Amino acid sequence: MLSYPHCWLGGSYMHILILAPTPDVASQVQAAVGNAVSHCTVVATWADVLSSLKDKTPDLILADRAALSRLEPTTLLDLTEPDRWPPLMLLDIPANSVRDGIVLAKRLIRTASRPYEIGELRIDTRKKRAGLGERWVTLPPIQYRLLITLAKRAGEVVGYRELLKEVWGYDGTDKEARDLLKVHIRQIRRRLGITAEKHHYIRSVRGFGYMLLSPEEEEEDVL
Repeated sequence: MLSYPHCWLGGSYMHILILAPTPDVASQVQAAVGNAVSHCTVVATWADVLSSLKDKTPDLILADRAALSRLEPTTLLDLTEPDRWPPLMLLDIPANSVRDGIVLAKRLIRTASRPYEIGELRIDTRKKRAGLGERWVTLPPIQYRLLITLAKRAGEVVGYRELLKEVWGYDGTDKEARDLLKVHIRQIRRRLGITAEKHHYIRSVRGFGYMLLSPEEEEEDVL
């Protein structure tokens, strides 16, 4: 995995993850990108992409069309879920249009990403952050995807194994899913400042899964 230095452009920060299968293609992409982005990470395989996403969520994945064509159809289908993955742009590399493509991607990221609001809980899909009230925090990618998955189905119980499949991408037993989710839900609550006494927003539905709902909706359920 190759990481190139930060290059600032117009005071804005943008991090892109580039999938380029060979060093030659990687060099050509780096030259084409130039100072159009703030920081880029170049990887050679899809496994490297997944590994990088565990550490930090980029603003954009820029992929060589030929490299992406080698992926399994199920993986390609997963990439169509915009809230689970960063925006993906396919380019025929090498190409003179790489820089223009990144400029276009910046525009698309600004206009297409929509925030989620559940009570005072907000999720900024463009900046990949969540906030409760006026306070914003950056969650680890896995926990961000978990929160987004619950937000997309706010007011609905999402099962343990369904969450495991949706967020981690594999099937497991109920116990495995429940134990793993318990750890990450606890960390999300702590990072967002949701107290242990009042588990507003993220409700555990024993024996089934988790549900995201506002305190107002929670009070209505009690009445």
